[in-house]
Amino acid sequence: MIFVLGGSIQFLLGFSNTVLTFFLTGFIFCVYGIYSIHKHKLVLNKIVLFAALYSCIIIITALVRKSDIISTVAYLIFPLLPLGIYLFTFINYKENYISKITVFKAFFYISLIQLPVLIVQIYFYDFLILFNNSGQRIAWYDFMFGTFFIKSDHSLGIFILIIVSIILFSDKKIHDTIKYPKISIIYLGTTLFLTQSNISKVLFILLILGSVLGPVYKKYKGDFRFKALGVILVVLLVSIGYSLKEEKFVQRKLGGSFEKQFSLQSAEKFYEDTTAKRFQIIMVAAKVLKTKWIGDGPYSYFDVRTGKFKQTRHFTQLIWTYFDLGIIGLIIVFFYMFYLISYLDIDKGIPFLIFIAIFLLYALYTTILSDIAILFALFTVFNKRIKQAKISSS
Repeated sequence: MIFVLGGSIQFLLGFSNTVLTFFLTGFIFCVYGIYSIHKHKLVLNKIVLFAALYSCIIIITALVRKSDIISTVAYLIFPLLPLGIYLFTFINYKENYISKITVFKAFFYISLIQLPVLIVQIYFYDFLILFNNSGQRIAWYDFMFGTFFIKSDHSLGIFILIIVSIILFSDKKIHDTIKYPKISIIYLGTTLFLTQSNISKVLFILLILGSVLGPVYKKYKGDFRFKALGVILVVLLVSIGYSLKEEKFVQRKLGGSFEKQFSLQSAEKFYEDTTAKRFQIIMVAAKVLKTKWIGDGPYSYFDVRTGKFKQTRHFTQLIWTYFDLGIIGLIIVFFYMFYLISYLDIDKGIPFLIFIAIFLLYALYTTILSDIAILFALFTVFNKRIKQAKISSS
């Protein structure tokens, strides 16, 4: 329902993302509670521990900064939603209620309906926006959210990337459920490039290149000529990138020259004008502002009650965490994310490091820990490591 009707419920009926997410989180914990009572068992591991620590730092910071109760309770969605989804999917695969193939099929068909929906949203924006009851101002570039929640282009992007990666690298059982995998990838790629998630577009290209070059690398990685060619290609790409930095179309995309964008003086000016980009905010926080060991309180960066930003308008898990909970909270969040990813069925080594880097990248560009679409897709598709979680009988 959240993947197919979430955006429509928000757009037409006016339910907020926060309210819907809290409702779904409550439902998930009810299911887990019923399971725990029936089986007389509780799940206890590092994910549960860091979810508890995350919740504690939110409450402690709120008490220290005297934050209001609404903001504090609303902020608890960040530790509770990932925990609830983890517990829900853990139960599902442990008891085998819904098979992984069934889940993948459902997600695959949901991904297929996004293209026609996006086309309608793009070409009929002026008409459809008249029916907006969400209470949010939705510009044309925020309207390409498919059937997902409003302004969830990154959610839609990573959802499609997950489906494509499964098609490319899955085992034979799942791969056989798709009749035309190559056509499906082209179709899903077209869908992705209609969204406004530029990160997802870049990652899609890298994913396709990886699927092509990966087998070649495995075959010739010991060959000196292959290594030399790789070095030459890297040097060539860096040289091309450096030569393009002065081009007008690149500067228009960056908002100025490369040197200007990455100078501390410019970053500080943009920060004061509340127009700074995310990397400029990080520069100012690291070099100019006083270190925040304890943050300014839950939703100090973005006021969830009014929907207004107190600083530069960015939805970002990592920057919000630093300003809201401080360095201590940021460290806890990093560990929480690490153990959440560690639970997933991802090969150790380079694939695992790449996955962490991608997760952190999305955490910089969206509030990923409250994004039920991304989290649910990750934990249902990549969830196989049942035996590593500990269960305590009560």
